Amino acid sequence: MRKNIQELNNKLEPYYLLIMMLLFLVTAPITLFTIIPAPRHLIVKVEKEDINYPATINEKYILIYNFIHDSTNNEDVKNNSTELFDYLIKTKHQWNIDIKNNSKKTIKGIHLRLLNVSDLTSCAVTSSYLLEEEKNKMVNNIYFDKNSGIIYLKDTVDLPPFGELKISLWGNFLEWMENLSINYEDGEAKIEYVRTFSGIKAVIGQFSVVIFITLIATFALIYYLQLKKYGIYKKNISNPN
Repeated sequence: MRKNIQELNNKLEPYYLLIMMLLFLVTAPITLFTIIPAPRHLIVKVEKEDINYPATINEKYILIYNFIHDSTNNEDVKNNSTELFDYLIKTKHQWNIDIKNNSKKTIKGIHLRLLNVSDLTSCAVTSSYLLEEEKNKMVNNIYFDKNSGIIYLKDTVDLPPFGELKISLWGNFLEWMENLSINYEDGEAKIEYVRTFSGIKAVIGQFSVVIFITLIATFALIYYLQLKKYGIYKKNISNPN
């Protein structure tokens, strides 16, 4: 019995690396499939963008701002110019929040809450299923509590089957963490953040497929060299002279 096991071990020895590779390729997708949760009904995609106005724009507007305040006594014109100046100063970021119903039923009671907000300078709502009057009502439904630094919906929203809703926010958002939460009657939305990377992360993201193919090719080459080395070793043992 022991002799048979030894003979089987000798026969399989050159293929141990290949067997381990095959086991990995089979078990890895199964493990990922069990770890990754099932897709949720409500999917949210968030695009974040920094807004940096050229210095020349600010300088030119300051000249216009001073001219308006020195040359007119119209308070409405002065107030409008002041509001626009504050808008340019306070608007540092733009967030586009795309909310999509990924199911065949209406999702009810959607509620949004964004934390760590320094300023909300403006907002907009777009949707293929909302009328203009409904869009304006939706904009008025977005509320910013400056004392707590929280943006939220005063009234919950319902989204029809496969409906989409895009909320655009401009202002100054202090991103200490993933500070957006969106939930509804039956659960919580899956939020996907879209960011721009630089340096090594950008290289890995851009050439991920090439890197994966290179790793597989390297593995195959090492396996081939190991087999070749093993063949030479066995040949030297069988022919010592």
